[in-house]
Amino acid sequence: MEYRCPVCHKTFQAPGEKPVERTPFFPFCCERCKLIDLGAWLDAEYRITSEPESGESEESPEDVRDDSEEE
Repeated sequence: MEYRCPVCHKTFQAPGEKPVERTPFFPFCCERCKLIDLGAWLDAEYRITSEPESGESEESPEDVRDDSEEE
């Protein structure tokens, strides 16, 4: 079966049915690409962004007063 490396986009052949049998670096083509991807995660180059839900406020917890503490 033919796969494409998510880092270098090189196409490579990987025998076997299970990912472990395909290659020790799957889904990467080699150890170098695997380490490049790991480094990107560790350097926070990959980010999962989301927008606040409509019900969430943009105030920080310090800005929100607790009325029960007022006496």
